[in-house]
Amino acid sequence: MADNKSKETGQTNTIAQDSSEIFDTYKKGILKITEELAKFQPQYVQSISKLQEEYLELTKQFIDKVFAAQRNWVGGNVTSTSTTIPSWTYTPYAEQFRKQSNEITAQSLSVFNTSNQLALNALTAARENMKLYGKAIDAIIEYNNNVANAWSSFFTSSQRQQYFR
Repeated sequence: MADNKSKETGQTNTIAQDSSEIFDTYKKGILKITEELAKFQPQYVQSISKLQEEYLELTKQFIDKVFAAQRNWVGGNVTSTSTTIPSWTYTPYAEQFRKQSNEITAQSLSVFNTSNQLALNALTAARENMKLYGKAIDAIIEYNNNVANAWSSFFTSSQRQQYFR
């Protein structure tokens, strides 16, 4: 019986060692993939940032060109068959238009600032949630390890009791 016990212990150790090597191999592979993905992340951020900068620059150029064309068109007092575009400099509503335009611009900037702050707060909250998620995963793994150890102890002790009967 002692010979069977040492044979089983040897098989158990071999199985445990093989399992450990398999887990280590998978772990190394997954960590390597994660590290490679992490290398590209800064490149993605930089590329997206450049795209946004180019888009904003193109938008500014478009706005400049559109308003230059309108100014040119209106400034020339272009006449069609029955319409003459009046000069905006002398309209009675020019001052009111400037005030409303400035007010709309100020309110828009306030909305943009508020929405940007909310977005930044959401990203900060997401980072904090990731930290909490990590802590929760640690707690779950610790709990599972404790359960596995408890079951292992129970089965080991019950197997010992069977051998000593």
